[in-house]
Amino acid sequence: MSLGERITHQLPATRHRDFRALWGGSACSSISIWTLLLGNAWIVYKLSDSSFWVGVSTFASMSPYLIAPIGGMIADRVERRILVRVTRLAAFVTTGTLFFLAVTDVIEVWMVVGMALFQGVIRAVEIPADQALLANVVPPRDLNNAVALTSMTQQGSRAAGPLLAGPLLATIGVEGAYAIAGIFALLSFTSVRRVKVSTRGGVTNLRDIVENLGEGFNYVRHTGPVLAIFILVFFHCSLTMSFDAMLPGFAETELHSPSGGFTMMTFGVGMGALVGTFTLSVITGIRRGPLLLVTAFASGLTPILMAMAMNVPSAVVSTVLMGSSQAMFMALSAVLLQEVVPDALRGRVMSLYLMSAGGIMAVMNLSFGSLADALGAPMLFLVPGSIFVAIVFASLVIGPHLRHVYRTGQVPAAA
Repeated sequence: MSLGERITHQLPATRHRDFRALWGGSACSSISIWTLLLGNAWIVYKLSDSSFWVGVSTFASMSPYLIAPIGGMIADRVERRILVRVTRLAAFVTTGTLFFLAVTDVIEVWMVVGMALFQGVIRAVEIPADQALLANVVPPRDLNNAVALTSMTQQGSRAAGPLLAGPLLATIGVEGAYAIAGIFALLSFTSVRRVKVSTRGGVTNLRDIVENLGEGFNYVRHTGPVLAIFILVFFHCSLTMSFDAMLPGFAETELHSPSGGFTMMTFGVGMGALVGTFTLSVITGIRRGPLLLVTAFASGLTPILMAMAMNVPSAVVSTVLMGSSQAMFMALSAVLLQEVVPDALRGRVMSLYLMSAGGIMAVMNLSFGSLADALGAPMLFLVPGSIFVAIVFASLVIGPHLRHVYRTGQVPAAA
């Protein structure tokens, strides 16, 4: 068996041309986004010397996810392939604008926050369209592998951003990070232009907003196991993944390594995510239910370990473990949902998933960023992590739907 045949046997989703184009575009887009977030956090902290304003910037980037169902409704109405192209092009334009502001040395905190908000709106439309299109470019038998590979690139790109932009932040400055983000945004647009499949969802009239959104809400509300996963993801993202705004201040006040410590911790999160999701994508026969439970517990325990980090090496080890467990949990939950959600509702349901994950992360990043200046980041790693461990234990003891998912690795379809 040749190398190419071994790869396609192990990674069956890569057999399909449209998936390869979409996957490549998603990988480049994710690298661009995480590089951009890294640059934004760094320049905002440098200009303001405040974790609060880093939290505001992160909130601006993620708060549009709260209106992601509108983006999901659009993804179920218009041609998904065209919608992804348009949003990727818009992302390139906004990244180029930030680069121009940095190069001309007129960049200020309010400009970064404003552009972050606009970029968040773009992603609130792009991500539901991208996720809905993903299920259309592979047959059902390869969907599990396609979702795992896409999650791998989305989460693993958190390592690529610091690796590419970190040295530039310490030498050239933030304009170097923005240049890298712009290059990958352009590559993302170029890649998705090669997707040929034409698909639409079940929305026929965008003006019927209440009815269209209600169909997605009702599906989630009346499908008990799906609702249970949504709730668990909500607590997971709010309590264990909302730490981005705290990292610059944590690096400076606790580790005494402002630039290097921040870059290394961000790289650690991404590297852990890459390793974890790559493992999911290449290993067959994994018992997904028990693994979902294990990664849920680990997602709560690793922030506790982070709270006890006293130097850069121990903090990096903690972030690697955090990134791995959190990314695997999110990838597994996305796979379980993608397998059961009807295609006509896919854009709207997955946008609700994005809202319950990214939207709450926006709010909690702002909250934790504000509290970190007063309470310190270690406390805000320790307490939320402990709460999530208790929630996971409760879901195992008193949650019938999640017990079924943990045991079988399957989400029953709606009746």
